Amino acid sequence: MEGTLFYWFAWMGWTISTFFLAKTRQRIVFSALLLILIYCSAITLDLDGQLVNLSLFIIILISYAYLGMQKFRELWYSIFMSSIISISYVGMHFVVVYDPVWIFIDLNFFIAIPLSLIVLLMAKDFHVRLSVLTSGYAHGEIAYITLFKDLAPDYVIGSFIFLDIISLSCMIVYLWSLYELFTSTLKVKIDKPVKHVKENIQ
Repeated sequence: MEGTLFYWFAWMGWTISTFFLAKTRQRIVFSALLLILIYCSAITLDLDGQLVNLSLFIIILISYAYLGMQKFRELWYSIFMSSIISISYVGMHFVVVYDPVWIFIDLNFFIAIPLSLIVLLMAKDFHVRLSVLTSGYAHGEIAYITLFKDLAPDYVIGSFIFLDIISLSCMIVYLWSLYELFTSTLKVKIDKPVKHVKENIQ
């Protein structure tokens, strides 16, 4: 069912941020944004005959806000990465539309996994990864319907299919970033006693 992954991950994220994270301003903002995103996902706008899910604008605004916090030099690299994600997103949809025979896995995983890996390889900071991923997906979605509008005249930009893919990608990036944080913390805890023993031996 379209939208299942999006609602599952969005409500799971809201529950964790609301009840388990420390009471900070960042937690309040994150929880509020998730609620707004969930609410807006049910609203579809008709813009000059083109249907657009309101949540797409929220995603763009959030990603732009995070990108705007970066330094000028880092911003250009983020824009470059976002462009790669957009082109890859359109390209993978192109394959699905024109040569779907060999696509043997679910569309969500077919797009989300490789694009998430690209972001993980090209960026190290968690917030940069998410902002690049979401902005790239949003631009790619707009470019996709611009190129393939004749094939899908009733397509909703930012539909639940799009929301499922982007939410799955964000979850992949989040889990891998969490794994990196865990391994780095564990390495520091292991290295400290080892270093202390070496100093005592010397």
